[in-house]
Amino acid sequence: MALTLSYLGHVMSCVLVHDADDEILKCQCPLDLVQKYNGLLELADEKIHIFPFSDVQLCWFRLYTDASVVKAVKILEEYWNIGTNVVLDEAISALDMALIMAGGLGRQDLIQDMLTTIQKHVDTDSHEADDPRKRRGLGDGRGKSKSRQLLPDDPVSIPKIWFPVPAIAAPSLEDFQKHLYDRKDPVILNGALNHWPALLKWRKVSFWEDLTLGGSRLVPVELGRSYVDNGWGQEILPFKQFLNDYILHHPASRDSRTGYLAQHDLFKQIPALHADIATLDYCYLDAPPPAAGTPLALAKSGKTQQLSHPSTLPQPKAQPAEQSSAGSEVQTNIWFGPAWTISPLHHDPYHNILCQVVGKKYLRLYSPHHSSKLQPMSNSVSAPHLIDASGDLTIDMSNTSSIDIAAMELSPHQDWNDTYPNISEVPYVECVLEAGQALYIPIGWWHYASNIRAVTGAIYAMDFVTLARTT
Repeated sequence: MALTLSYLGHVMSCVLVHDADDEILKCQCPLDLVQKYNGLLELADEKIHIFPFSDVQLCWFRLYTDASVVKAVKILEEYWNIGTNVVLDEAISALDMALIMAGGLGRQDLIQDMLTTIQKHVDTDSHEADDPRKRRGLGDGRGKSKSRQLLPDDPVSIPKIWFPVPAIAAPSLEDFQKHLYDRKDPVILNGALNHWPALLKWRKVSFWEDLTLGGSRLVPVELGRSYVDNGWGQEILPFKQFLNDYILHHPASRDSRTGYLAQHDLFKQIPALHADIATLDYCYLDAPPPAAGTPLALAKSGKTQQLSHPSTLPQPKAQPAEQSSAGSEVQTNIWFGPAWTISPLHHDPYHNILCQVVGKKYLRLYSPHHSSKLQPMSNSVSAPHLIDASGDLTIDMSNTSSIDIAAMELSPHQDWNDTYPNISEVPYVECVLEAGQALYIPIGWWHYASNIRAVTGAIYAMDFVTLARTT
């Protein structure tokens, strides 16, 4: 459908209709969305942030969503009178905020239809250079990044691998099922991603430009080397700013502040990404529970822990996830960041298949049977970055180790036993995961990951997909 005033009227008629059981009716406030959408949006935003996110009533996510959609419609109506990119970007931002802050609750399909319609509108008339509404490029300079056709791929230093993760050619389902139950250890799967279009497409800067409407789509960016560092936080930025500031033109220094995408369901926000990958059949196999005696088995928390690190953004209840034949969920996330980004040593309550699409990544993995020697953090760690949500909060960080593997990686010849008693005696396996490879990480296995650094200080950008399977 074309982006016309008639289409916008259709959207408005949809969003103003609420069923008798719609959660939005529990807000107990006048729902004058047409005249007071800005005030209602501010009210919903206040309610979302005044409580711990897990305690926010669904009605406020619904109100935030509907008010955002109405705001976008009003902006698009103005677009037809003014006709500038700035106004169009504001409408896109309103829709993205509904998806990021409220999950687009109750209006996911409508929001995606609006974004698709805007995309088609821009694509159809992009050749009309005489119309400023149709000229879109990445960055304020319109086409600023066109000189770079591919994501950075500069020379890097490769860590020496002493205890390699075994690698096998993409196994049959039967053979991989046996590995899950008999070997129960990490393994690299070569050739499993050969059919993914993403291996070629995601390397291109132009792909990300087109996918994000010239970089105007908003994304939640994590700022800081990792979530355990002081000063770590999250900020919602236009994709063009994230790409230009943290990927393409990132300062050539390990000490520079890093920005990256992690643990955000970009596939849900931008469904077109699904066309470039395929959920591996391995994800649908019957997978074993956590090994007896390990932290996950003892806590019986294999199905309750959702995130591997904290977030300052709300986590509204989502629609039912994709289900495997065994009744388990398959979760898909994209990680996208420059060199020197790390994931501290931690374990997840699900089986992972980490699929490297662009670039390389170093990983070190420890068996969950050695958990007591890996100095897990407390289950009630202060969360200063969440204080503005509702007072002084604490979060469970017991799935994260206090051992700084990154420091050990930088000084491999230093004796770390004084800092971390007997750490040199704890066995581990490691690998450098190349583009096109997949790594199976069993449930509960501790793993540390770092984007390989460039010895010249240049940026080595990378992104990869994690297909996560709960049991």
